[in-house]
Amino acid sequence: MDLTKPLFLENEVLAPEYYETPDPYSDPPECHVNLLELSRYAKSVGKKLVELTKEEVERFTDKTA
Repeated sequence: MDLTKPLFLENEVLAPEYYETPDPYSDPPECHVNLLELSRYAKSVGKKLVELTKEEVERFTDKTA
């Protein structure tokens, strides 16, 4: 498993659970990012998701959550 952080999490302190393998039988954590549109954006600019900056990811964050 690759333990490097995505660029947009570079200066963030992450809980140890971040690196654990997800349990497919439990409810997933809430995600306030439109992952479909984020992945389309990344593809359109020729980047991988882990290469996006925090500012780029925030453009696809649900501000009402």
